[in-house]
Amino acid sequence: MTASKNICQLKVTLDHSKPPIWRRLLVPGNINLFELHAIIQLSMGWTNSHLHMFRIGEEVYGEPEGDEFGDLGTKDETRYKLDKVANHQGIKFHYEYDFGDGWEHTVLVEKIIPAEKGSIYPVCIGGKRACPPEDVGGMWGYEDLLNAIADPHNEEHDNVLEWVGGNFDPEEFDLDEINKVLPHYQRFNEYTPEDDLPDEDEQEESFQKLVSWVQALPKEQLEQFESLALRRDMIAFLAYLGENRVTGTQSTGNLPLKAVREICKQFVDPPVLDDTIGNHTYKLRTEDDVWPLFFIHTLAHVSGMVTGGLGRRWQVTQEGQQFPQLPAPVQVALLLEHWWHRVNWAVSFPVSGLGDGPPAGFNRHTLTCLLELPAGKASSYEAFADRLIRQSGLSWPIQDQVSARNILHSAIERMVVDPLVSFGLVEAGYLTKTRYSYTSRELDTIFLTQAGKGLLELLKALGGISSGVTHE
Repeated sequence: MTASKNICQLKVTLDHSKPPIWRRLLVPGNINLFELHAIIQLSMGWTNSHLHMFRIGEEVYGEPEGDEFGDLGTKDETRYKLDKVANHQGIKFHYEYDFGDGWEHTVLVEKIIPAEKGSIYPVCIGGKRACPPEDVGGMWGYEDLLNAIADPHNEEHDNVLEWVGGNFDPEEFDLDEINKVLPHYQRFNEYTPEDDLPDEDEQEESFQKLVSWVQALPKEQLEQFESLALRRDMIAFLAYLGENRVTGTQSTGNLPLKAVREICKQFVDPPVLDDTIGNHTYKLRTEDDVWPLFFIHTLAHVSGMVTGGLGRRWQVTQEGQQFPQLPAPVQVALLLEHWWHRVNWAVSFPVSGLGDGPPAGFNRHTLTCLLELPAGKASSYEAFADRLIRQSGLSWPIQDQVSARNILHSAIERMVVDPLVSFGLVEAGYLTKTRYSYTSRELDTIFLTQAGKGLLELLKALGGISSGVTHE
């Protein structure tokens, strides 16, 4: 996931295709052009088996090594960001793949919109028709192939069918399959779809570890997972979306306010949505202002239990329909895994000083520091936060180190402690302080629960929990 303030909505259309073959994508504005190449390949269905280039204005971008004679003046695509070379709505540019077959694409920047907090980019939000097979001879060769497939009496019919593997549907378009592979665009050169699939031995091992963990849970911990508000709120959220037609807003993709209010009423501890100060009431403006719901929505989205977005209906997927049937500890384990591995934790502390988010490896260092805490015993939050800052390299861009430390302590409280309290892994102890007639709470101690320690150890042992849940 690439963090970016601005998202480009692109429509990529394969030139000369009739009817049109196209994809609509939401991509971070700060990706480089090689990353855009990877995204186009994955979303269209190409296999990256040939050279490519971009033409933007008078410039050519691609791999300079592929410009054999240097007559194109190809610029290194890895050094140019999308939002620097195509930086306004309505601009068109061209992407060509396979200089022999000459697959030319027109890329239109339809919109530039703010990034939706908690969303994963890039994402494909629409498209039509299958990608032509590689090495078919360009668009004209593709037309000949389709004619031969459609006509059983064509002398090439059998040969063509054998060449395409026995079947080819030019109308096939699977949005979910595209969005399963798009997260791998940053390691595109090494990625194959099989990378996501654990082999049978790994899947069996993960499943057995998960089963053993659940079976070993004492009764009180099972009851804790059963009663956990986060789990119950997630089920209420999925039930509401399954029973009601809810369309994301056009500007951010957030839930409309009516849905926000109705869902929050069903939460175990309904959050306050409107603040009254003196004689004035400040009404709810957006889902982003309701952290308990935003947290649930983010977890459901990144775990693939719901789909939706800008102007699109939020719907419950098959995974979301199965979630309520899983044992409570497994539900919590799955949600924790997706929070840990797939969400940029800066969504819970969206302040510019963190840049694109915590430093690389911050989640891993957090896990290490948490497991160093004694389970069932209160520990100093200050000592924990200082240790995590030191080990992870978390920093704040100001010279006043005392102020920087205080800000980072607040960031860790929001990014680490508060979510883990929601998961039931940590309990927090606060001191009440009064200064200048203003009363505030200050985090003083953290308490790693026995259930929390066991679940964190499972997270570390598996490196991922979901493979165990798909066991048949």
